[in-house]
Amino acid sequence: MGLAMANNLIKAGYKVVVWNRNPAKCAPLEAAGAEVASSASEVASKAEITFAMLSDPPAALAVAEDVAKGLSPGKGYVDVSTVDSDTSSAIAAKARPRVRAAGGLFLEAPVSGSKGPAEQGQLIFLCAGDAALFDAAAGPLDVMGKKAFFLGEVRKPEGSCRETGV
Repeated sequence: MGLAMANNLIKAGYKVVVWNRNPAKCAPLEAAGAEVASSASEVASKAEITFAMLSDPPAALAVAEDVAKGLSPGKGYVDVSTVDSDTSSAIAAKARPRVRAAGGLFLEAPVSGSKGPAEQGQLIFLCAGDAALFDAAAGPLDVMGKKAFFLGEVRKPEGSCRETGV
């Protein structure tokens, strides 16, 4: 899904910097005009807003922690990973404080949809975290999805928006 999401951003004219644990997976995006980074922290250092889409819980947590290393004041991290609520809580508990310590903004934004809707820019985002980042990410979220809902601040790790019924 991350490939489709990034491809939609490129088609919409966004400057996109990508990274993948398997560098070969970046080739189609590089051919479409994306810059390829050597790490998640490098992506965060080059982008104003970093989006992460992972389906593997340990990788999602590791990437979130690496992204925090590359952030600087005012930059944002949006976790759109498809993971279970325990992993989401761990990301909120461990990575969010590191993001904020770097002066960055944090938004968890799990998606409703699969590969087809991702390719068509028809995902639905359920977002919680920093309202300023939700506002700043509105353009990219509109390109990648048909709707983004802001559910407020992530109050505590065990109360993530991934556990909210809509």
